[in-house]
Amino acid sequence: MWEPRINITQHQCGIQATTAPTTIDTVIVHLNDIHHSKHYKLLYIEILPVILQKIHFWILIVILIMYQFTYEPTPKNVLLDLMGVNKRHELATSQLRFISDAFDISTNNLRVTLNRLTGTDLITHDGRGVYRLTEKALAKRSFINRWQKNTFHYDKWDSRWLACHLPKGVTRTVRKKSLLVLEWYGFAAGLDHLWVRPNNLTLNHSGITVALTTLGLEEDAHCFVLQDAPDSLVSQWVHRLWDVERLDHEYGALIQSIENSLTTLASKSVNASLSETCRLGGEAIHRLAIDPLLPRAIRPQNKYQQLKNIVHKYDRVGRNIWLEQLKKLGVNA
Repeated sequence: MWEPRINITQHQCGIQATTAPTTIDTVIVHLNDIHHSKHYKLLYIEILPVILQKIHFWILIVILIMYQFTYEPTPKNVLLDLMGVNKRHELATSQLRFISDAFDISTNNLRVTLNRLTGTDLITHDGRGVYRLTEKALAKRSFINRWQKNTFHYDKWDSRWLACHLPKGVTRTVRKKSLLVLEWYGFAAGLDHLWVRPNNLTLNHSGITVALTTLGLEEDAHCFVLQDAPDSLVSQWVHRLWDVERLDHEYGALIQSIENSLTTLASKSVNASLSETCRLGGEAIHRLAIDPLLPRAIRPQNKYQQLKNIVHKYDRVGRNIWLEQLKKLGVNA
């Protein structure tokens, strides 16, 4: 799994301070409030062993965060993905029995998941047994599908940076969403309150601002192009913000898994093939979606394009397997 290490302090995050915690467990609770997501895992925390002379502020010294992404065919992912590939972006409750059989998920679990998704404003229900994706869900779907387009320049980068400044004094909930959205677009913490990435995307900074805001970036954040940064600072950003070696290693392993799957799918049962193509294809597409899209100057091995090429092939094979099953689900793909 890709594990870029990002150093973040409370000051960098710009989160309002609270009363000092009294135990390590309390600190962890506060940290989870700051940046809690199923995609994140807290690896290591250093705090001051003694709260500085009873000052009523708690201090984060270092947080190392691992971006952990492994696609899993959970009820939520399965339902959203099936609605996503349907041109009408909908799903009928009459299809739940087949979904249950294909993915070994109980129909009751699927119904509960549909209700929860409705509560999170990702789907709507027309009252007649048909669920549809909302504009919010479609925006996220559009972001995931961007891997199919040429969204960045690998060989051409003029050494300028795209920066996003996050103001102080926001709530944890607002900041948590902003940090997640920025990481989706490959930004990393460059300075206090300043998140950066290479300015090699096909979108200009105005387009990036709109895209980030649509996904949940806070209103008072400011995106701009940064040039003529000190060489020492640029060197730190290039060599420390993204764990390129680990990223390439994990991509290589995923590429090998897909190649192995391509050679064995024909000998497997329909249900096994459905599950395998969903799991591996889903993981690969989501990895491509949240790839930092780095230029050659930072990531010399173009593992992104290698994975993209084999995913296109795997998608064609998977579609042949899924075609008849999708018709049974009422999905017009």
